[in-house]
Amino acid sequence: MASTIIPVVQPVPRPVGTADYEAARLNVLQNFAVAVPKELLLPNHVIQNPPRNVTSLPRQCGLLSEAELDITENYDATALVRAIASKALSSVSVVTAFAKRAMIAHQLTCCLTEWFMDEAIARAKELDDHLASTGQTVGPLHGVPISIKAHIPIAGHWGDLGYLDTLTKDTKDSQMVAILRSAGAVFYCKANQPQSLMHLESTSFYGRTLNPHNIKLSAGGSTGGEAALIALRGSVLGVGTDIGGSVRGRLHFVASMASKPRAIPFP
Repeated sequence: MASTIIPVVQPVPRPVGTADYEAARLNVLQNFAVAVPKELLLPNHVIQNPPRNVTSLPRQCGLLSEAELDITENYDATALVRAIASKALSSVSVVTAFAKRAMIAHQLTCCLTEWFMDEAIARAKELDDHLASTGQTVGPLHGVPISIKAHIPIAGHWGDLGYLDTLTKDTKDSQMVAILRSAGAVFYCKANQPQSLMHLESTSFYGRTLNPHNIKLSAGGSTGGEAALIALRGSVLGVGTDIGGSVRGRLHFVASMASKPRAIPFP
């Protein structure tokens, strides 16, 4: 366990709830922190006095190796697919790099609700072993790490609708997750969203997600956690949900790109 809770940048103090609410919330944040090694924690002075634009900090903080910086900054998803399939990169190295950078991004913007690097690395090793023994990938996303919005079910992980009372450990993958997993995707974190989901910002009981280009501003919503995470290159490919712009608009908040395919419905 890295600490009681993971310190995150929050320029505006969070409103305090009842004693019971705060106790339940603290328990959630402590459970989050259990999986995070203290070696991935940013110095306290960075959390307490961050620059307004934090996009350079993942590179400058010293927590990532040059190889990890290269993986997270110089490849898109299709390039990673090719590099892993050709064995130029291992899935383990790619997943490790993005998981570490995601935790840095979280401390700077409060973009995550869950982080499970060890589980992701174990799955990545299985995929590397499969490729080594068969010479074949399991699918078009073989070994690529993918982040996902908090309310989308992943078996064995927590999901919610932005309210503490809705927090539930899911027992099975959603169809979306099952399809991506069968294509070779590796899941390693879940991203923050607003209360009830239908908002243009992303504040939940986990905290307020910030815009990494200007932490005085919002990363938008409802897929704001993914927006901040991708803007900081803590993810190369993320999944959100979109009815009225909850993915498309929020990625524009952080000068990134998003797509809402409409040829057929999402499963």
